[in-house]
Amino acid sequence: MSEKGIPFEVIEIDLKNKPDWFLEISPYGKVPVVKHGDALLYESSIINEYLDEVFTDTPMLLGDPVPRARQRIWIDFCNTRMQSRQGAVLRASVDDFAEKVKEYEESLAMLEEHLGAMDRPAPYYGGERIDLVDATYAPLWERSAVLPLLRGYDIPERFSRVRRWREALAAHPAVQSTATPLEELKANYINWLPEELRDAAVA
Repeated sequence: MSEKGIPFEVIEIDLKNKPDWFLEISPYGKVPVVKHGDALLYESSIINEYLDEVFTDTPMLLGDPVPRARQRIWIDFCNTRMQSRQGAVLRASVDDFAEKVKEYEESLAMLEEHLGAMDRPAPYYGGERIDLVDATYAPLWERSAVLPLLRGYDIPERFSRVRRWREALAAHPAVQSTATPLEELKANYINWLPEELRDAAVA
């Protein structure tokens, strides 16, 4: 919405103590939820595509069917593979940590190879301007900043294209305008840690 210049109001809720009104409009109990006129929508990717279809001045999906389908493939890759595997690294027990990192890096390697095959000189997935793939990955890369703080792990330098993309998105004005401060992210995600690691993380 920031990139497309859509005016909006943010209503934050406590995800540990979700109000009844929120559970009535979000069947999965997840954020975000968007109300636009009579439309009440949930699930990030569906919201993104809806907004792109309704507010057409700044399109964020490519016009032809094949490029659009390819964008959707990598959006789905983030939603079904990257998010769960990054989260698994954060949640991993000490014994399982190395295995979860290995699985995460397998997905990072696929993404790194794809970015290399695109041979794109521009900083964003969408080129000189961010698209819906960028909008999908920006929150993932933002959350990755807690991994060094809470698990002593960061995306390795050998995934240089992924890291450059992450840095470019973090510096983008639309991303910065909605970014969560790092200390707040850390406080939110401490609860994802195994119990035996939480005290040390708080300290």
